[in-house]
Amino acid sequence: MSFSWSEDPVFCFTSDVDWASEEVLKYSHKALSGESLGITYFNTHPSNVINSLSKSGEIRQLIHPNFLPNSSHGESFDEVMEYCDKLVPDADGFRTHRYFEVNDILDEYARRGFKFFSNHCTRCEKNITPLHHRSGMVSIPIFFEDGGYLIMDPHLNTDVLKRHLDTPGLKVINFHAAHMAFNTPKFEFTREIKDSMSREVWNNLDQKALKDLSYSGFGIRNVLELIIEHVLKRNHKIKTITQISEEFIAAKNI
Repeated sequence: MSFSWSEDPVFCFTSDVDWASEEVLKYSHKALSGESLGITYFNTHPSNVINSLSKSGEIRQLIHPNFLPNSSHGESFDEVMEYCDKLVPDADGFRTHRYFEVNDILDEYARRGFKFFSNHCTRCEKNITPLHHRSGMVSIPIFFEDGGYLIMDPHLNTDVLKRHLDTPGLKVINFHAAHMAFNTPKFEFTREIKDSMSREVWNNLDQKALKDLSYSGFGIRNVLELIIEHVLKRNHKIKTITQISEEFIAAKNI
């Protein structure tokens, strides 16, 4: 069975919002030329920025439920699901915070009519394709995640990444607005910033804070910029994660 990613790379850009402030979201979206990438935002909280971009058709928002302890989404699986259902009522796909999952969660989302999820992060693997998960939903693996890549390639020499960008397969590029805003140079950098302040302060970071806290050297934002430049220069296909799910579902007759 042949898909659009069977012989050529197909890129897909997504972002985990992770309670980023409005200024962080605006900065990240603009810095990555978001209007040309068809980004899907996996949202965690009410955001005027995300809602505005969604209403304009520039992006789509899905949900990023947090099932971990002390979650602002709720104290039980059901409470978290209900919170996210109200946040994005038309969502038919999700990615859980920190990729947390158990069969109970996946089966319940399938029962609620969700079509796909994107929870499995690879080390820039070649020939990635969606999978038909036991729940009945489609599982769409991630090719590159900013935080994971900082662990995989701590010196950010990008050699492995560059070798695999032009190989066949699905290439979901996932980033976090905070990593983009701070230009994180190592995994602990943004984590330490977040842990140094209250949840309220983090949720309301302004432009001055971004300027004061961001890294001025070569960081993960620069890596994302290289990926985007390469994709656009080579004229590689870009699809939304919803389009990828629909193509797979139609071909498999799921």
